[in-house]
Amino acid sequence: MAERTFLNPAQAKEVEEQLFSTLRQQVGRSVPMPLPRKDFWVKVGQLLDTVEIEIHEVYKTVGPSMKMQTMQKRQANIRRTASELARKRLVAMMQHSATMALRSEGGKDGQVLASLDWTRHDPSEREFYSNATEQLNRFKQTVNWNAMQKGLASEEFAENFTMAAGTTQLDEFIPESGGLTGQGPPTIALEENNKPLPEMEIDEEEVLAKADAYPELEGLQSVEERPIASSMDEGSSHAAAMELAPSKKKEQMDFDAWAAAEAVVDAPVDVVPDVSEPADDGQMLRIRVLQSMDDPIITADGEIELGAGDVLFLDETTANYLVDSGVAEIAAL
Repeated sequence: MAERTFLNPAQAKEVEEQLFSTLRQQVGRSVPMPLPRKDFWVKVGQLLDTVEIEIHEVYKTVGPSMKMQTMQKRQANIRRTASELARKRLVAMMQHSATMALRSEGGKDGQVLASLDWTRHDPSEREFYSNATEQLNRFKQTVNWNAMQKGLASEEFAENFTMAAGTTQLDEFIPESGGLTGQGPPTIALEENNKPLPEMEIDEEEVLAKADAYPELEGLQSVEERPIASSMDEGSSHAAAMELAPSKKKEQMDFDAWAAAEAVVDAPVDVVPDVSEPADDGQMLRIRVLQSMDDPIITADGEIELGAGDVLFLDETTANYLVDSGVAEIAAL
């Protein structure tokens, strides 16, 4: 809901005087009289809101009293005056619009009315006037007003001015309601018997042939072949590359450099032996089992069971493991 704006006492008195003065000027006139301000009806609404708030404040502080009754009578007079003024002005605008739209061609000068100066009227009234003019134009088109006023020849004359579908009028580019003349755009006849456009036959195979089947390979398809260098730095590459380079003039070969390069390429490369951990030499140790074990142990020769007092020959790794764990001891001969 929009925030309400209230008037101070001076502004409220000024708007109230303008309301009563405008009604006195409008009485007996068949055309809408100019308003004292462009936002006239907005200020009248703010005046009524201000009076209503004052009545509530008096009711809260003083209660029902003569002052409250006086303010209520003031509010009723303002509402009645605003209603009467709006009725007379809308009737005058409707009469003005109807006179402008239905006037006969070549009539008396008294039938020609001056256009309204919308700078001295409320924007809401201008919108009402434009809508009324549009409805009158529709009425004229429905009852064939031109034929009634100009005869049957006007129908043939109108057919010559049938516009193509989608024709845009100049009034549509004017942001203000009413367009250029303030009466809205004139009614025009548009073509309705447009023939449908012929359907285009699309060859799906041709479309697929032109389409990129593999867009992800688009960059690879345009790779240009690298040209072979026509000249190379001396001593930086093999001497035989000069013969492969495209050149209009045959290059003279340096056979001494060729032989030196071949010697370097064919030279034996010193092989560095792979240094790895020394292989196990398979040394066996003689141990005596001090403690029996329920589960057999796994050695290089397979699984063996250990019993207290047994003398065994085991590989060095397994023997040292059992000795270190206290299960056996070295039993050298």
